[in-house]
Amino acid sequence: MAKKKASKIEKVEDVKKGMTDSIPPEKYFVLHSGIYIRNIEELAHLLDSMSDGDYGFHVTESKNDFANWIKDVFNNPKLAEALSLLKDKKESQILLLKHVLRHKQ
Repeated sequence: MAKKKASKIEKVEDVKKGMTDSIPPEKYFVLHSGIYIRNIEELAHLLDSMSDGDYGFHVTESKNDFANWIKDVFNNPKLAEALSLLKDKKESQILLLKHVLRHKQ
């Protein structure tokens, strides 16, 4: 029983870590325009001012680079899957901001 609890705590910590903690520079997301993103919260806020060109380069009908980054770097497949279904920048931002607010405590 204690092992399950420890495992759940580790998962919660993994989720929280991606919110505001920076990752090693080699794992930063680099936009097509050259802007670096260090965590999920930065991505959420940057979507507000991100050019349509940058967004459209990374999110198409057949791919979502942001979702892949969240899954691979922050080990959050649930959030990544939800994000991969969205093709609208504002909807993506709302999803990410809600996620950040829920886990920022």
